[in-house]
Amino acid sequence: MAETAQSADVLAKLLDITERRVRQLSAEGIIPKVARGRYEMVGAVRGYIRYLRELSLKGEVGPADYGTGRARLVKAKADLAEMEASQMRGELLPAPDVKRAWTDIVALMRARLLVLPDKIAPVVYETTSIAQAKDVIKKAVFEVLTEIATTDVEISSRPDGDGRFEDDGDERAESSNAAAKPNDQPMGRSKQKTKL
Repeated sequence: MAETAQSADVLAKLLDITERRVRQLSAEGIIPKVARGRYEMVGAVRGYIRYLRELSLKGEVGPADYGTGRARLVKAKADLAEMEASQMRGELLPAPDVKRAWTDIVALMRARLLVLPDKIAPVVYETTSIAQAKDVIKKAVFEVLTEIATTDVEISSRPDGDGRFEDDGDERAESSNAAAKPNDQPMGRSKQKTKL
């Protein structure tokens, strides 16, 4: 064993730590000491590896240290403040409001497309060629798409102040009724505002 005994200087270089840290680890019983200022090389390497492994395991399952927890808290608060500022600038919208707006858009599209066959069937029936029928259908589809594309959807702040709407369903019913007009009338307004 005396042949494998090394000085603190050699072990420090081998383990990539300082000589002082070698002595500290020896005092903690992690690195075995053979004689004054001499340490067993194999035992030192094994002890240091075991020590690092235990530190790693404690870091994964142990309680987070104060600095890490504090950094996470500060970051969370900064993220929240950033989101609130973006919302005030109108760059960030609450997910329920966006969902409601998309639901209204899809309902409008559905309503307009469902009345399309009733509107164009008589016109297509009177055409004399496939080309004319295609032209009538294409114009009607483009009219619906243009109407949907020019519909303004506004997401406004909610009236009760806490960011929630009382959903009575009147708005959707109004959109659906606008689409169910008789065949001889235009299919809605060229511009429609949907307020949320």
